[in-house]
Amino acid sequence: MQFNSHARSFLGTTILAFCSSIVLIILAAMTSSLLCWAIGEKLLPAWGLLLLACLAATALSILAAVSALVALGGLVAIVRDFCEEQGMPYFSVQPRERIAGPITLVIRSLLNPNAALRPGEMVEVRSLPEILATLDDKGCLEGLPFMPEMAAFCGHRVAVQRRVEKVWEYAHGTGMRRFRDAVLLQALRCDGKSHGGCQAACHLIWKEAWLKRPGTHKPPAPGAARHLDLDAHTHVTVDGTLRYICQMTEIQHASTQLHLRGLGHYWRDLRVGNVRLLPLLVAVSIRLFNGAQWRLGGPKWPVFRPSDSDTSPHQSLGLQAGQMVRVKSKHDIEATLNRKFRNRGLEFGEELLFYCGGSYRVAASIDRIVHEATGEMLYFKTPSILLEGATGIGGTIINPQNEYYFWREIWLDPEPTLTAEAPADDGAVLPR
Repeated sequence: MQFNSHARSFLGTTILAFCSSIVLIILAAMTSSLLCWAIGEKLLPAWGLLLLACLAATALSILAAVSALVALGGLVAIVRDFCEEQGMPYFSVQPRERIAGPITLVIRSLLNPNAALRPGEMVEVRSLPEILATLDDKGCLEGLPFMPEMAAFCGHRVAVQRRVEKVWEYAHGTGMRRFRDAVLLQALRCDGKSHGGCQAACHLIWKEAWLKRPGTHKPPAPGAARHLDLDAHTHVTVDGTLRYICQMTEIQHASTQLHLRGLGHYWRDLRVGNVRLLPLLVAVSIRLFNGAQWRLGGPKWPVFRPSDSDTSPHQSLGLQAGQMVRVKSKHDIEATLNRKFRNRGLEFGEELLFYCGGSYRVAASIDRIVHEATGEMLYFKTPSILLEGATGIGGTIINPQNEYYFWREIWLDPEPTLTAEAPADDGAVLPR
C-alpha cells in the first residue's frame, strides 16, 4: 500500500498515539511498585501515599484511554481514506441504534410504565383531538409545531427509530442544541402539502405527549379540548413575502443551547439506545484523532480537494424515481466542484463521502424546498436528487436527525439494471 502525504501524516499520528498509550499503561502499572517503595522508605504516611498513587494511576489510565482512542481514530481514518482513494464504499449498512428486544421492552414497561420511549418500541399516534389539547395557540408544544401533514398518521402504530435528544441547528448557526421528550418514527416523513409542496421530505419529529404505547390508556397531557386550524399556522407574510413555518424552521425555538465540547450527550445517546457502543467509539475516536491532527499541524480526515475554479460543470441524466445509480468516487466528484465545494450552488458536504462508490435507488427528483433560515420557498435552477438510504449519519456528534442529502446528477452514474420502480426501503412518504 502506497501512502500519500496526508496518509503518512495519519499514520504518524496513529503510531505516536499507540506508543503513548503503551507508555502510559506501563507508568500506571508502575505506581503500585512505587507505592511499596515509598511506604518502605516512610516518605509519607501510608494513607497519603495511597491517595497519591490512586490519583496518579487514574490520571495515567485516562490519558492512556484517550491515546488509545486517538490511535483507533487514526486506524479508521487510514482505512476510510484508502477506500476513498480507491473509490470503494465503506458505509455500514447496520443500524447504529441499539434495538431493545421484546422481552426487554416488556420488563421495562412493567417496571416503569412511564419510561421514555426507546428505539424499536412500538407506539400509537394519539387521535387529533388529544394532540390538539396539548398545543398552544400557535399549534406548538414547547416550541415544536404539530404540522397538518402529521394529522394523517393519527391512530397509526409505528416503531420508534431513535430518540431526538439533540439537534444540529445550522440554519442560524447556533450549533448543537438540546432537545427533550421527542422521537423519530420509522418512515414518517413530511410530504409538504401544507407548505407549498416542499419536497425536502424531512423526517417528522414527534413529542412523546403525542404518542402512547399500544394497549395503554395513559391520558394525554392536560389541556382544554378545542378546535385549532393547523393550516393557519403554517405560514406568515412578512413585507409582502410568504414565509412558511415548519418544524425545521422552528428548531431553534424548540431547543436550548448545548455545548459542543461537553461529553454528556454521548453518554445520553448510549444510555437511551440511540447508538451502539462500537459506532459511538468510532465517532468519538475520529473526533479525538482530528483534534490531535489539528494540534500537530496535520490535515484532518476526511481530506477533500475541490478544483481551483469559480465555476462548475453541469450534467443532466433525467433520473427517475426507482432508478438505480452509483455514487461516483471522491476524485470524480472533486472535479465537479468549485473552490467553495459547490456544484451550481449545491455544497458537497463531507458526510456525503460515506456514500461514494455505493449503489442506491433514486427516491425522487426535487426542485423546491422551504429555506430553514427564512421560511421562504427556494426553487432550484438545477433539480436535486434524493437517494433511498442516503440520509444524515450524524457525523462525530451522533446527530439523530435523519434528513435526506441532496445530490447533483453529475455526482451519480446510472446503473443498467434494477431500474424497475420499487417502494422506498423505509416506506417513507416522499415527494413526487
